[in-house]
Amino acid sequence: MTRNTMLQRLLLMLGLSLVLHSESARAQFTERHIIILIERSGSMAVVGADGLTRFQRAIIQAQNRVEIGGPLPQHYAVWSFEGTSYIQHQAFTSSAASTIATLSSLQVGQGGTPLAHAVCAAVDGLVSYRPSTLAIKNILLFTGGAENSTPSSSQCAGPWSTGTYPQLTVGSWQWKMINKLRTGSALNPNVPPPGLTLIHNAQEVISSALGSGVIIP
Repeated sequence: MTRNTMLQRLLLMLGLSLVLHSESARAQFTERHIIILIERSGSMAVVGADGLTRFQRAIIQAQNRVEIGGPLPQHYAVWSFEGTSYIQHQAFTSSAASTIATLSSLQVGQGGTPLAHAVCAAVDGLVSYRPSTLAIKNILLFTGGAENSTPSSSQCAGPWSTGTYPQLTVGSWQWKMINKLRTGSALNPNVPPPGLTLIHNAQEVISSALGSGVIIP
């Protein structure tokens, strides 16, 4: 057996091991923990061609997601962000009815969009909830604006990146937010293997936050 052949087999075994580890962990999940994170800034009051505001469409989409549920027990928390901070409207609950009612009670605001601040805080909120339970951690982000009001004291505060994703400027709010979603640390850029990111739908959140897949047009 040549050295190259041995190396190829070793790499194949390593790749297979990572896949099996990811699938094994996924098969053992017993719950799904979800923070529904909705922007309430002034830009969400814009009315679309259907006669609904961006905020109204966000609420409808969030409620539809809760109604769908899933095969695992679902635990929902409801947060919103506007001005320079975020609000935790509902702590985690397994009650879909309570979550839908909480969403119905939200009102659009007039302030700015502290997107990075809210997303990074939501990561911490998910990590601290039932840490001994092997759960899928998700953020459902509903936003129609762009980051413009994260406080300078926030862990994910920073200037706008001069480069586009994935070539983001080190220290930018985009760079910090993506690190936080993937690793739990705004300053740790080490990308975990596929399927092993801290927030399991991190790529979906990234697409929405960076505008390449904004949920609310």
